[in-house]
Amino acid sequence: MLTMDPLAVIDAGVMPYGDTLALQKEILAQKKCGTAEDYLILVEHPNIFTIGRSGTEENILVDESLLKECSLRVLHVDRGGDITFHGPGQVVIYPVFDLRNHTKDVRSFIYNLEEVIVRVVGSCGPYAYRNAKYTGIWTSAGKIGFIGIGLSSWITYHGVSLNANIDLKYFSMIRPCGIKDVPVTSLADILGTRIDIKDLKELIIKKFCEVFSFEHYSYRENAFLALEAHAGFRSR
Repeated sequence: MLTMDPLAVIDAGVMPYGDTLALQKEILAQKKCGTAEDYLILVEHPNIFTIGRSGTEENILVDESLLKECSLRVLHVDRGGDITFHGPGQVVIYPVFDLRNHTKDVRSFIYNLEEVIVRVVGSCGPYAYRNAKYTGIWTSAGKIGFIGIGLSSWITYHGVSLNANIDLKYFSMIRPCGIKDVPVTSLADILGTRIDIKDLKELIIKKFCEVFSFEHYSYRENAFLALEAHAGFRSR
């Protein structure tokens, strides 16, 4: 294991999906030039369905008129996996990591992403586990964490999402991850109480540091201004 800089953390609050993807790709470009440490972006997105490289709109179970009525966008993106839903109350975690500083093994990276969420959910109370057939994180009540990554020159982007207080009704509009009849749950649904998102984010950061062997982390309060100035970053 190489000695690494502290993990740089951006808490983006609630941010449109397209803006967050642009932020990831700007960090990725900087990392390719050797000018950025490993970043972890934590965010909630406004309601949106995203479809990965192996996905299809056939896994949308409602017609277009209902999508428009609910102001739901469908976006094809360059991550692995099929269709998923993002919305307020779900913490989405984007590690922009150089795997040459960890291990040049994509399967190991995905395993470690699962390990982070297994530990996070377990620390909140419910037992979480991997599924031998499918990626992601599961509980006895259903799937609670979703993974879909991108990779460029051994640098990762996209990532993993964890259902905390999210409105689960939107998952009934799709076949999540393209899996038929998959139950989906959340921490709030299992525990019967709303989750403090700020505390949950702190727990996620700490578990990332444990699993990926970062000794320290620090917040980047001015990251957005710096990236905006560098890339002409605009809302999408």
